[in-house]
Amino acid sequence: MKKKGFYFTVILLIAAMLLVLAGCGNNLRIISGSASQKGVTVTLNTAKAQRKSQPDRYEYTLGGTIENNLDEGVMKVIYTFAFFDKDGTEFRSFAEVYDGEDQAIPPHSKIDFYFDGIKWGAQSVPAAVSVGISSIQTETDLPPAKLPQPGDYLYQVLGDENLADIQSNPPVELQFHVDMGGYGRTATFDQGEPLDKAVELFCKIKIGARTDEWVTDNYNWIRLVWRDGSDTYISLNLRNLEYSIHSVPHTYELENLGGFWSYAADYLEEDE
Repeated sequence: MKKKGFYFTVILLIAAMLLVLAGCGNNLRIISGSASQKGVTVTLNTAKAQRKSQPDRYEYTLGGTIENNLDEGVMKVIYTFAFFDKDGTEFRSFAEVYDGEDQAIPPHSKIDFYFDGIKWGAQSVPAAVSVGISSIQTETDLPPAKLPQPGDYLYQVLGDENLADIQSNPPVELQFHVDMGGYGRTATFDQGEPLDKAVELFCKIKIGARTDEWVTDNYNWIRLVWRDGSDTYISLNLRNLEYSIHSVPHTYELENLGGFWSYAADYLEEDE
C-alpha cells in the first residue's frame, strides 16, 4: 500500500510539472492596472500568459472593466496593453477598441471586457502588463449610429440623402466596377433604358446578416452620380457590403444582389 501511495504521489508530481512546462496560465504581474481619461476608467483585473510548445508561442488572457463616470454615454474607448519582461523592458503592446456603434456605455455604469487566446511568438518571456487609454469619445463627440438591419433596402440605410431619395430623383449615371486581383472592369450606365433597368435592380438590393467574411484582392464598388454633380460610392468586398461605422469597417451580406450583378456584368468593359 505504501508503494502504491508513493507511486501515486510521484505521478501527481510529474503531472504537475508537465502542466507547468505546458504553460497552464501563469498570472502576470499587473503594473499600472488602472488608467483614467476624461471621466472613463479602464481597470485590468486578470492577466495570464500560457506557454505553448507547438507552435512555440504564448497565449494571453486579459480581463477587466471599463467604467463610465460621466453624465453622458460613452461611445468609443481605445485602450492599450503593454507587456514587459522580467527585467522591466517593454517588448510588445497592442490596442483594443470598445465601439458602442448604436449603444453607448450608460452614464455612471461599467462593462466587462475579456480577451482569451491572444497569440504571440515566444521570443520574449512575459512577466508583467500595464493598461492605458488612448482616446475617449462620448455621445456628444460621436452620436450613436443607425445600424443597417436585415431586410432593410440598401439605398435607405447608408445615411446618404441623395441615395435615400433615389426613387424620386434617380441618378444620371451608375457605374459598377469589378476588380479581380488587380484586373479591373467597369460597366457604365448613363442614359435610357439600360440606366433605368440598372437603377431598378439596384433598388431591390437588401441588407442581409453581418458577416466576418473578408476576401483579399477583390474590391468592387457601385458609384452613383446625381444631378447636382455629387456622387455616392458603395464599397463591396467580393459580394458583401463594406460599410464603415465610426471609422470601423463592417461587412454585411446582400440579398437580391444577384439580379443587379448579372445584368450589370453583361456591360463590363476592361479598364484602360
